[in-house]
Amino acid sequence: MPSIAAQLFLAYQDRDWERARRLLRDDAVMLWHCSGECFRGADAIVHVNRVYPEGWSIRLLQDNLLTDGRWHVVAQVDHGEARFFANSLFTLEHGLISQIEEYWASAEAPPAWRAGLPGRARLEAAQPA
Repeated sequence: MPSIAAQLFLAYQDRDWERARRLLRDDAVMLWHCSGECFRGADAIVHVNRVYPEGWSIRLLQDNLLTDGRWHVVAQVDHGEARFFANSLFTLEHGLISQIEEYWASAEAPPAWRAGLPGRARLEAAQPA
């Protein structure tokens, strides 16, 4: 069974916004470190995901319990020709998500100078859609 953290991504993939909302504490906070944004409150967290321009799909890559009690989820998001990766840390309180810290990255071609380096290979998951 996926963790409650992974279940949030699965609810987003299903566009089941009510289910997503039920997984969050009312006072949950989401931090997007790469863009310097903070969303306060479960309704704000669900809303920003609900209004994100359509056409995306989510694939869970990792779902791990960390030694400090947080959950770590890595998700791949394909949106048209673009591919993104979310590296997310979830804090739970009383069985609900209280904080999400996300680091988003865009899949991109490696720089030419690394071509042919010893031991180098391409990851299939990193290839653009």
